Amino acid sequence: MALGYTQNELGGLQTLVVPGAPGGLVVAVLHGYGADAHDLLPLCREIDAPAGTTWLFPHAPQEVEIGPHVMGRAWFPIDLMALQLAMLAGRAPDMSRASPPQLATSRAMVAAMLHAAGAALDNTVLMGFSQGAMVATSLALESAVAPAGLAILSGTLLDEPHWRTLAPRHRGLRFVQSHGRDDPLLSHAAAQRLNHLLGDAGWLGQFVSFGGGHEIPGEVIFKCGQLLREVAPAVPPR
Repeated sequence: MALGYTQNELGGLQTLVVPGAPGGLVVAVLHGYGADAHDLLPLCREIDAPAGTTWLFPHAPQEVEIGPHVMGRAWFPIDLMALQLAMLAGRAPDMSRASPPQLATSRAMVAAMLHAAGAALDNTVLMGFSQGAMVATSLALESAVAPAGLAILSGTLLDEPHWRTLAPRHRGLRFVQSHGRDDPLLSHAAAQRLNHLLGDAGWLGQFVSFGGGHEIPGEVIFKCGQLLREVAPAVPPR
C-alpha cells in the first residue's frame, strides 16, 4: 500500500510529511548517514502509533558521496577512512569525546523544522537511527523544553562530559534505546554507557539489546509503538 505524504521545505529542510490530526502526537524521524528521508518512511506504517499521529521525515542537510557516483545525505561529516580502519581492526570507533562541528547546525535545523511544522516539542517524539539518533539525542538534551519522548535507535554517546551535565534538566523523560550486540559501526558498549548516563540523570526508559547488527528489528519497532502510545495526548484528536 502506497504511503500518502507530501514533501515540504520546513525550516530549511526538505521534509516528507505524513499528516495526522490537529492536536495529535508528532513524530520526527531522523535517518542515518548516507541514507535519506525515504529510508525510514515505512516506519510510519510499521509502528503501531496512536490515531492522529503526524510523521515528519526530514532529509539531512548535507550531500555526501557514499560510493562511486552514489550520493546520500548526512547530518554531519564523518571520517570514513578512520571508520574503515576501526572495522578492519574489529572495533567500533569511540565517539564519546567527540563534538562534531556540524552537529549544532543540524540540531538547530531540526528545531526550525518542528517550529515551521507547528509541532510543539513537548508534543513531539524525537526518533533517530544511527547518526540521526545522535542528532535526536543532542536536540533532546540541549532544548530548554523536553520532548514528549525519545527513541535512540543504534545511536551512540557523544561529548560525554557535556551530555552528563545537560541530562538532569529533563529528569523523567521517557525514552527507548536499542542496539545490536554485533553492531560493527557503533559499539554496543558505548550505547550502554549512554543508557547509564540517561538513567543516572533520572530519565525513564529501557535498553533493548538484540542479537544483530546495525538495524531496526521487529522487537524494536514494537517498543517504539509502546513509547508513542505512552506519551500520546490524553484526549485523542478529532
